[in-house]
Amino acid sequence: MAVPKSNDLILKLGLFAFNPILGLFASLRNLKSNSSYVIFFVFCLLFGISFTVPENKNMGYTGDGVSYRIKFERTAQFDNNDFEEFVNNYFEFDDGSKDLYMKSASFMVSRFTDNYHFIFAFYALVFASFMLLSFRFLTSHENMSQTLLCFLLATFFIMSNPIFNINGTRFWTASWVGVYSIFQIFHNNNKRFFLLSILTPLIHVSFLAFVLMLFIALFLRKYDKLWMILFILSFFLSEVSLLLLETIQSYLPSFISKVIQLYTDSNIIETKQEQAVWYAFIFKVPPRLAINFIVIFFYKYRELIYKSHFSSDLFRFLIVWMTFVNFTMFIPSVGIRFIHLAIPIIAFIILDVFYEKKFTKLLLITLVCMLPSYAYFINLTFEVTEIQFYITNPFYLIYDYLVLGSGT
Repeated sequence: MAVPKSNDLILKLGLFAFNPILGLFASLRNLKSNSSYVIFFVFCLLFGISFTVPENKNMGYTGDGVSYRIKFERTAQFDNNDFEEFVNNYFEFDDGSKDLYMKSASFMVSRFTDNYHFIFAFYALVFASFMLLSFRFLTSHENMSQTLLCFLLATFFIMSNPIFNINGTRFWTASWVGVYSIFQIFHNNNKRFFLLSILTPLIHVSFLAFVLMLFIALFLRKYDKLWMILFILSFFLSEVSLLLLETIQSYLPSFISKVIQLYTDSNIIETKQEQAVWYAFIFKVPPRLAINFIVIFFYKYRELIYKSHFSSDLFRFLIVWMTFVNFTMFIPSVGIRFIHLAIPIIAFIILDVFYEKKFTKLLLITLVCMLPSYAYFINLTFEVTEIQFYITNPFYLIYDYLVLGSGT
C-alpha cells in the first residue's frame, strides 16, 4: 500500500530519528521525492558529524582526514592577523599555497570551537549540497523509475564520489562543484555557471585544468570528429604528458609552475610508485577501460545522442574531458582522479538516451569493474565511523560528538 505524500516525510524522518541507516534505506524506495532528498542531506551531515580520525598518523589510520584534523587544530591558534596574512600570501601567489577553502573554513569554524567534528560537519554540508544538486539532474528525469537499471545508474552516479570523500574534501568537493557546473552549462545551457566553475581552483588548485578544459569545450566542442581522434590518440600519448608539462613549466606564471612541479617532481613520483601495492591496478585499470569503452559506445550511437536536447552537449563535453583524462593518466593524482567527473555525465546520458533493458547488462559489467573501488570505499567508511553511528539515533550522535566531543 502506497504511503500518502503528506505522510511520506514523517515516516522517513521517524525511521531516521530511530536509526539513520533505517531512514536512509527507506528513502531509497523513491529517489525522486523531496522527502528522500531531505533524508539524504541530513544523513550526509550526520556522517560528517560522526567522522572520526586520530590526532596523528601514528595511530593506525593514515588517510587525508587526519591531516585535515591537524590543520584545523593548528588554524584554531590563528588570530585575525595570521589569517589576513595567509589570505594575502595566497592571492600574491608567492608561497605555493593551495588551501584557501580548507584553511578559510577551518579558521571560521575554529572561532567558536576546537572540536574537529564541527569542521567535518561543515565539509559534509558543502559536499552534500553540490552532490545532491547534481544528483537531481538524474533523478528528476522522466525516465527515472523504480527499476533495476535506474537503481544501478543512481549507484553509479553517487559512488563516483561518495560522502566518505570528505576525507579528501578539497579535491572531491571541487569535483561536485565541477559536475554541477557541467550540468548547468551543457544540460541547461546556462553559461553563467562558468563563473561557479572558476571558484573550483580556490577549493583545489588542480582544478585550474578543469576550468581550462571547460573553456575549451565551450568553444570547440562541436568539432566532435577531431576530438574523437584526439580521444583515441590520448591513450598512446599519455606517457609524454609529464615531459610536456616539464617543458612548458618555465614559460608559465610562477604560481602555476609551482603547482605543476608538485605533480611532476620525479622524487614525489618515485615515492608514490614505491608506496603502491601490487594489487592497485584493479582499482585503476578495469574502471578506466570500462569508462572509455562506454565513451566509444556513445560515439558509435552518437546520432541518437545528438537528437537529445539534454545530452548532445554533455556528450561533446565528455569527449573533450576524457581526452584530457587519458592524456594525464600517467601524472600522479591527476587523470586517475579526474576520470570520476565523467561518471555522472555517463549515467545521465544512459538514462536519457539508452533507457532500454539491453543496456542493463553493459552497465552491470561496468559496475563489476567498479566493485573493488566500491568495496574499498565501504571499508574506509567503517574506519572513520564508530559502531554507534550504525546502531544509535541521531540525537545521541549529535550529543556524543558535538557536545561531549567523543572521538577526540
